[in-house]
Amino acid sequence: MTLCKRLGASLSLALAGLFASVSAAADNCYILVHGHGTEGHIKQRTNSQGKLEQPALDYWSEAFFDKYNGSNFIEQLRINGGNYGVVGYNSTDEGEMPYWHDGTAGEIARQIIDIRSGKGDGYQHENQCKADDTFWVIAHSQGAAQMMYLSGNAVPGSPYYNRAYNQFDSNTITESNKVCTGRWFWKRCKTETKTRNVAGLDDRFAVEVDFDKAMNGIAAIFTTGGAITGTEFVDRLCNGSWIESVVNDLFIGRECSAVRYLQTNDVYSVRNYVGTNLASPVYTIGGYAGFPGVATASSILLAGEDDGYINLASQMNCSGSAKRNLYSDLKEYKTFLGIAYGSAIFSCDNDHKGTARSYNLASLYTDHDAQRNGGIMSPDYTGIPSGLNCGIGKNSAGRIAACTQ
Repeated sequence: MTLCKRLGASLSLALAGLFASVSAAADNCYILVHGHGTEGHIKQRTNSQGKLEQPALDYWSEAFFDKYNGSNFIEQLRINGGNYGVVGYNSTDEGEMPYWHDGTAGEIARQIIDIRSGKGDGYQHENQCKADDTFWVIAHSQGAAQMMYLSGNAVPGSPYYNRAYNQFDSNTITESNKVCTGRWFWKRCKTETKTRNVAGLDDRFAVEVDFDKAMNGIAAIFTTGGAITGTEFVDRLCNGSWIESVVNDLFIGRECSAVRYLQTNDVYSVRNYVGTNLASPVYTIGGYAGFPGVATASSILLAGEDDGYINLASQMNCSGSAKRNLYSDLKEYKTFLGIAYGSAIFSCDNDHKGTARSYNLASLYTDHDAQRNGGIMSPDYTGIPSGLNCGIGKNSAGRIAACTQ
């Protein structure tokens, strides 16, 4: 199996044995987890023209930009055959549900269990998964944070083992500090009390969900355009200037309350809500092309390379800040007047990822929209540290298809 051969020592012998044993006898089943802004809790409906709509399934072929119309990620993914299952959950702005919520993480886990048992996904399509398939998960955008939370809390000893939450924000603490101005006998002091958010979830709102069962035996998780450590855009949306508000109003149209949990700070970053191991390895694909036309203005809100919505450092789950000024080779350099020079001062290789069992796959010249609908078939790419060669020259769907054969 390509993925097993390429990684060599990066994979445990047990996982390598699993790949070798199941690949020869079983079909692949690709389980797809969508990102933000989708009515995935609605399985199907008929629109005013009498056309069947299945929001979570349609997500993988709908195009925000006309140039990507007619593209279909799932068709490209299945170029070598295999089955697939679609997961749907409420990721709409109106839902405002964070990745740890029972309506997101809980729903995803329960649906993965059903798909893996051969019950089907509830959507109308051919090639439903069978219980004896080899299972792979593919997640885009917010779906990547969802899968990091599931995989990172499916191992006994994890901080939120087998628990989702009916909780909408992180915990808060109130702190009082003495603040002084001036000096000597002109010195004036007062006590300031502030309430701030801190990482952590309240078990009063916990819901038991069998993440362990959902993730046990998943061969690997692939993320493309993943908001793994959030996005600087949401930081600026929630705490930015009037200029950033104008860019949002013109090109994005998001409300802070709908996406506050996708900020990059430690209160919300998913790597602070998982244990020291992941139940399944994660392979990251990042995009570094801005959106077409005037929509490329969204990249003004992001540091370093980005895909129009999310910093490349976050997509690749790099250690340190999700807003690192990374270039497409996943390296950070000293800069003068915006021009990089000298040797790299940071390299996001497999030894410098944000969580355990997280690896690089590819860095592609593609934007956030094309990453989910396959709108750019053969994007340019950059060689990256510890990257995989399977599917070289192909887009996200093509790379994953090649790496799982």
